[in-house]
Amino acid sequence: MYKYHDNDTKFIDQRHNQFKKQVTRYFDNELSDDQFRSIRLRNGLYQELHAYMLRVLIPYGSLNSKQLNQLGLIADKYDRGYGHFTTRQNIQFNWIDLSQINSIIADLAKVNMHAIQSSGKTVRNISADPLSGIRKDEVADARPYCELIRQWFTLHPEFSWLPGKFKIAINGSENDEIGIQFNDLGLQLVLNDKHELGFSVYAGGGLGAAPMLAPKIKSFVPEIDILSYIESVLRVYNLYGKRDNDKRLRIKFLVKRLGIEKFHDLVEKDWLSSRDDDEIKLNISKLDKIKKDFIAPIKPITSKNIEQRVDFNYTIWKSNNVSDNKVKGYSIVSVSLTQIGSAPGNIDSDQLRHLSALASKYSLNEVRTTKNQDIVFPYVRNEDLYELWQQLEMFDLSSPHNSTFAHIVSCPGADYCSLAKAVSIPVSKRIQNRFIENGLLFEIGELNLHISGCENSCAHHHVADIGLLGLNKGKEDYYQITLGGRTKNDTKLGKKLGRAIASVDVVDAVEKIVNVYVNNKQQGENFNQLFNRIGIKLFKEAVYA
Repeated sequence: MYKYHDNDTKFIDQRHNQFKKQVTRYFDNELSDDQFRSIRLRNGLYQELHAYMLRVLIPYGSLNSKQLNQLGLIADKYDRGYGHFTTRQNIQFNWIDLSQINSIIADLAKVNMHAIQSSGKTVRNISADPLSGIRKDEVADARPYCELIRQWFTLHPEFSWLPGKFKIAINGSENDEIGIQFNDLGLQLVLNDKHELGFSVYAGGGLGAAPMLAPKIKSFVPEIDILSYIESVLRVYNLYGKRDNDKRLRIKFLVKRLGIEKFHDLVEKDWLSSRDDDEIKLNISKLDKIKKDFIAPIKPITSKNIEQRVDFNYTIWKSNNVSDNKVKGYSIVSVSLTQIGSAPGNIDSDQLRHLSALASKYSLNEVRTTKNQDIVFPYVRNEDLYELWQQLEMFDLSSPHNSTFAHIVSCPGADYCSLAKAVSIPVSKRIQNRFIENGLLFEIGELNLHISGCENSCAHHHVADIGLLGLNKGKEDYYQITLGGRTKNDTKLGKKLGRAIASVDVVDAVEKIVNVYVNNKQQGENFNQLFNRIGIKLFKEAVYA
């Protein structure tokens, strides 16, 4: 994984010192609340319902053992003993005292972590497939490009005050695990007819109140020209994007207003006038140096003969949570943070420290975070799987949830977030409990359910098999249901089922939907395949009859 250098550390320290002075000015009443709001957001600090929340950046979801351990320390020292992994691959601390923010940032800087541009109207954390570099089918590892683009657009003087937030996702394999089409800018690594490496570019995606999938605006941008092309997209957005309507700030509204052809023409015109500038050519020499950091120091191995394990719980865990690494003799292990009865994505400080020790021993000091709020151990020797599972068991981290209905994705909802209109976490617990009672929680197979507490869609409910969107009608929470969303090979937005369902009835509605699926699916058919075959009618009849 990327190895931070002296210039990286120097930059983080400089930014911390700047923010420290700004916090001091705020406490000395030299900055108004509005003036400080813009500054703190650009440094990842939100004011939520009960306290400040700090969103710590995890570039393309990559963490090392020391960083995991430090996050555990921060959870104990400054929060209430836990953190929350998000669908954007970051981690949030929800109970921050503003008077301690400078100490927190200093402790993060000790392990080359920070919160710069994890919020604000700027280029946010660049996300990537958590299995980048270890997939058998990938064209190229996305992470070096994420790192180079991250460095280029961090505090970029021209693009630090965009009309709205700007999210970039990069994918290198045929299987789009990160969802490039529901980002503001999606980059797909491809080879052209001459076997040259470059990018297909998608622009104008986003979920939220008006979900849109990004159309492809360029089939092939040469590798060396990707920085200049991204700059042209951002320049057009900066010049033509609306700034006078808080609900129309994102680039998706600009693409829709202009039309894809005109938007493409504006980007193309700007790009053709700037692409030959040597200052914004991708530095191949620098890229090659970064790539070396991402080369795992492992060689294929022939696993020793491993005795057959008869432990039923281990067998189920291995079936659901373990997959093949492209390097022979190694596996990829998913650690589910969707524990039964707890908030999806939450992790306590002891678990963070335990994962740190396990990553050091079993996974080359590295873990990845995912958009499904999981932790991935990318490099586990096959012969260590059983021992790792035993260690995960000790700290309630061995839930065999991956690719099952138990694996619910949820935002913090109205329990914590000032924007949320309804709770998310209690609903996820109620659904889990219902399906434990009816014995179907682990028997349904691969079926995903995502719950967002408001239309900002932080849980990506639009692209789930079953999506719940929290609404507020008077004193009671309601939930709008969407069905048939998906990512991976063919991203698709879910369809609205009908009128919103009251909180008291929403678990019954989910159970009825699942029953339609279970009773009508054919052998080997997943939810999306069934939904495409039978449509929405049977689901509507079951829920609203």
